[in-house]
Amino acid sequence: MTRPRGFTLLELMVALSLLTLLAGLMFGGFRIASRTWQTVDEHSGQLSETVQAQRFLRRLLARSESRLVPETRETSLLSFQGSEYSLIFISALPERNSRTSQSAWFYLALDSTAPELPQLILKTQPLGGLDPPTPEQPEITFDWYQMVDDFQRPDGIPALLTLPAADFRLSYMPREEDGIQAGWQSDWQQQDALPELMRITLTEDWPALVVSPGEQRNVIKQFK
Repeated sequence: MTRPRGFTLLELMVALSLLTLLAGLMFGGFRIASRTWQTVDEHSGQLSETVQAQRFLRRLLARSESRLVPETRETSLLSFQGSEYSLIFISALPERNSRTSQSAWFYLALDSTAPELPQLILKTQPLGGLDPPTPEQPEITFDWYQMVDDFQRPDGIPALLTLPAADFRLSYMPREEDGIQAGWQSDWQQQDALPELMRITLTEDWPALVVSPGEQRNVIKQFK
C-alpha cells in the first residue's frame, strides 16, 4: 500500500510566500480605498462650505446699498468703491435669530499674506458716523480713510469669511446707455451709481459668480 505523499519544504515555502504576497496586496488595497474615501469626504465637505459661502456672498452683494458718504476732502463718495482686488460697500447683514437686518460696512479683498495660499477675505464693521447732523452733533464724524485703513490692516478687523482664491478678480459692468452695452471694467471708483453687474472670479475650478448689486431683479441678460 502506497503512503500518501506530503508537501515538501520547498512547496510549503512557496505557498506561504504567495499567501503573504496576497495578504499584502489586499491590505494595500484596503488602505488605498480608505485614503480615497477620506479624500473624497474631505473634498465634499470643502465643496459644501464653498457653495454656502458663495450663496452668502451673492445675497450680501445683491443687497448692496447706494449711498453718498462724506470723506475728509469735504466731498462725497458712493458707498460702493471697488478695484480689481478689493471692494468696500454697504449692505444689510441679517441679525442672528431674527428676521430683521442692519446695514453695515463690508470689505471684500484678496489676502496675499501667504503667497502660496491666496484667500478671499470678507470683513465687516458697524455703520456709524453717517447720521444727519443735529444741534447736538452738528458735524458728521465719519472718516473714510480711517475706515479703509482699519479694513486693510492684517492685525485689525478679523475676517468674517475666507475662501481659497487662486485666481481672484473683481470686474464691473456699467449700465447700458443709449442702447450700447459697455464691457467689463476692472474698477468702480468715483461713480455716482451702482454697476449693473459685478463678477467675482475665485479659482479656475469654479465658474465666475455674477451678481446684480442693489437687487436689480430685471437684469436677466447673459454676459460673457
